[in-house]
Amino acid sequence: MMHEAARTVVHLCLLCLVALGVSLVTSDKAAAEPAKPADVKKTEKVDSRDLRPFFKRWGLKARAQGDRDTCSVFTMTGAIEYALAKQGRRGPRLSIEFLNWASNQVTKIPEDGSYFSDLWKAFEKYGACPEAAMPYQSKFDPKLRPSDKALDDAKPLHKAGLRMHWIKRWDPTKGANRRQLEEIKRALRKGWPVCGGFLWPKKGLDQWTDGILKILPREQMRDGHSVLLVGFRDDPKQPGGGVFLIRNSSKGAGDGALTYEYIRTYLNDAVWIEPTGRPGFRRKEVASGK
Repeated sequence: MMHEAARTVVHLCLLCLVALGVSLVTSDKAAAEPAKPADVKKTEKVDSRDLRPFFKRWGLKARAQGDRDTCSVFTMTGAIEYALAKQGRRGPRLSIEFLNWASNQVTKIPEDGSYFSDLWKAFEKYGACPEAAMPYQSKFDPKLRPSDKALDDAKPLHKAGLRMHWIKRWDPTKGANRRQLEEIKRALRKGWPVCGGFLWPKKGLDQWTDGILKILPREQMRDGHSVLLVGFRDDPKQPGGGVFLIRNSSKGAGDGALTYEYIRTYLNDAVWIEPTGRPGFRRKEVASGK
């Protein structure tokens, strides 16, 4: 009887040891396997900015250049008007014809259209008069000059306290690098449109899909065309990872978009304009785009 009891005790002990071993193995396995994350849906925020509502709020409708080579003048004028509006100077639209004339005075060359650098020198020297004082013409007239009143009306603006910042100086042999592309996005995030000069498809070769300009080989491009960058949107489905929203004065005064890859490949030059902090406006209001 004692032997039977002893055997029973030994048997129970062995069962306990086996159970303990199984428990330890299961515990070690559980510790070795990483815990599975909870099934939580994550919403990734898309990096984007769109300044078009501010243009609309301030009555700055897009304008068309017609058959003239004045895209850079339209682009620069658009950036100046926007900066003045954010500064609180929301007056009449500015004369593109006047700024084109002023640029010719700076360069001493009577030609239609200009570069951002010469246009800025012209604005700093002469300012800009209202559109009504020197309306835009359908054709370039090298003999056209502003009236004395238009010159007087233009003077106050060249002391408006605006400043131009370079992101990329003119170089048609290469597009924007990674740092320059990020500087464009940074300016837009802060609420400032960016003037961009580009290599552009030769006449009749431009192709737009859902408002986005297709990238063509360099031999099919010309130098060039300028547009105002008024926003951006990251999109992994687009070449380069996103698109920049543009105001294009040659496209029926309409909006459009250029991919990040287009900017990296064909951006010639880029600038943006802001007030310098003169009295008469609140810096926080300017930065927020109100």
